[in-house]
Amino acid sequence: MKKTFVYSALTSAVILAMNSAYADEQKVEELDVIEVSADATQTGLAKEFAGGQVASGSRAGILGNKTNLENPFATTSYTNKFIQDKQARSVADVLKNDPNIRVARGFGNFQESYFMRGFITNSDDILYNGLYGLLPRQYIASEMFERVEIQRGASAFLNGIAPSGGSIGGTIALMPKRAAMEDLNRLNIGLSSNERANVGTDISRRFGNKKEFGVRLNAAHTEGESAIDSDKARNTVFHLGLDWKGEKVRVSADLGYQKNYLGSPRPSVTLNGVDEVPAAPKATSNWGQHWTYSEERDVFGTLRAEYDFLPHFTGYVAYGFRDGKEANLLANLTVRNNNGDGTEYRFDNSRRNIIHTGEIGLKSSFETGAIGHEMVLSANRYQEKRKMLM
Repeated sequence: MKKTFVYSALTSAVILAMNSAYADEQKVEELDVIEVSADATQTGLAKEFAGGQVASGSRAGILGNKTNLENPFATTSYTNKFIQDKQARSVADVLKNDPNIRVARGFGNFQESYFMRGFITNSDDILYNGLYGLLPRQYIASEMFERVEIQRGASAFLNGIAPSGGSIGGTIALMPKRAAMEDLNRLNIGLSSNERANVGTDISRRFGNKKEFGVRLNAAHTEGESAIDSDKARNTVFHLGLDWKGEKVRVSADLGYQKNYLGSPRPSVTLNGVDEVPAAPKATSNWGQHWTYSEERDVFGTLRAEYDFLPHFTGYVAYGFRDGKEANLLANLTVRNNNGDGTEYRFDNSRRNIIHTGEIGLKSSFETGAIGHEMVLSANRYQEKRKMLM
């Protein structure tokens, strides 16, 4: 099955500003401004608040980065420091800290779903470096990202329509890591109380006379049992981020690989013919069959470039792809009486997704008297080829 979606957006934002400038006759010596950013776009990433766990702004789709006061909707941008402080292993672990979001798994499978203001946002609808549908469907490791940004409310006029057509409650945008000005060599080793171990490394370098070329490599592996009886998990992730900044040109590229395996996972429960909810089992109980599993392998990446035709007139282009494979052998439980007796049925399925997506646009800013204008012309395209075996 082949699905092709084509969307275009034309946005013009007008901002009224009343600023007064006062001349100072005193001679002032100006120093060159040095900016350190983990983003290869013209505006870079929004600055961090005190404490460094959240940022003062986020990316507002085709309008670029905006502060929280400038954004047309409520936003929260969690930084990589927040991810490290919380020891979050996945993007879901980060989102659980937001009071507006509830994390769940899809019915009959183990795809992560996010409920924002009561509306579902599927993992397919998460933005990765500004593009939809490029990240793994079932589990997204946190080691790859510099920012986890939440945009509350409908935002299709800024981000385009999500592949599923949903995301009414909000949008989740993930920004990949970039090499900072200072070299980084980080090694993470962890062991949880249920004997689940993890090891990871984060290395970054910048090269060139002006540090114009950056490389950042992340690799991590997690394996072991969870707090649920006989529930096993194994995850391996690699992510490479490259960026180059010239006088008028900025180019960035990302390449990621993730393989995720779940062994004897605990499935969801369906109630049928029950007039009252049976007593809940122990939280650690696992009613899943020992032969069930879910395995996912994804290769994905993006390429983004910007060119400044004039100081306030920029063109940009972006491309992204994902090649994802899934295989599942499942057994879902249906409870059929008040005693908690039930039946399970075996369900086998596998799928492959090949996605190509991209966008192109022009953006400009100018002033007419006391009024400032921002204009953006943008078009994007999303194509998905899906093959399912059941």
